[in-house]
Amino acid sequence: MPVNENVILLDIEGTITSISFVKDTLFPYVTKVLEDYIEKYWDDESFQQDLELLRAQAVIDSNVEGFVPISTGDNAKKSVINNVLWQMTNDKKTTALKQLQGHIWKDGYESGLLRGHLYEDVLPVLNKLTDFGKKIYTYSSGSTKAQEYLFQYSMYGDVSGIFLKYFDTKMGPKGSETSYTNIANEINVNCSDILFLTDVLVEAEAAVKAGCKSILLVRPGNAPLDPEKSSKFRIIKTLDELLETE
Repeated sequence: MPVNENVILLDIEGTITSISFVKDTLFPYVTKVLEDYIEKYWDDESFQQDLELLRAQAVIDSNVEGFVPISTGDNAKKSVINNVLWQMTNDKKTTALKQLQGHIWKDGYESGLLRGHLYEDVLPVLNKLTDFGKKIYTYSSGSTKAQEYLFQYSMYGDVSGIFLKYFDTKMGPKGSETSYTNIANEINVNCSDILFLTDVLVEAEAAVKAGCKSILLVRPGNAPLDPEKSSKFRIIKTLDELLETE
């Protein structure tokens, strides 16, 4: 068996789902329905919890150039919409934004307007790895709930059961080696027992610094890898190659 590690930790975007699905489907969906969603769910307890996080994040961001504040009163809803769009435009990865996006996507998945994309090689290989006794986890900048929804409402049906747990940046930034140590501690294994798959070089480097093994994925539409820096990693195009001898 070419994969010696017992734990397979998967990045999602650009690794097992396409970047275009995230950038061309999920993010535009939030932008499209944001106003209607806020109007519909404004008084719901779940949205009020999201709003509390957004307000707390707004305090943190208040000194950032171009910051869009969240107000109260008659303009509150509009200010929240503008703040969320500002965060998305600036590619902010705050917990507050990710949580709200996750709830909006859940609404879209449940209504049938969204279906989570997975590359066709993903499920067959993950099922085989599971049969070999490997434990499968994810680590993404998207919230754990957003990850769960993607797999629960995937184009292949509910495949969420294949993953033992989802991790997000509450474990730390994906480019920080301590994040991978935190994950190892959380699932009670040594870093050396983790194989991390990603399309991002700095993430792979961080994982290796923590003591994990890492493999880089090259998928259609992914950013090109630095030839020199990536040369020290095994590079594959599909997960099928995990089942082959190096």
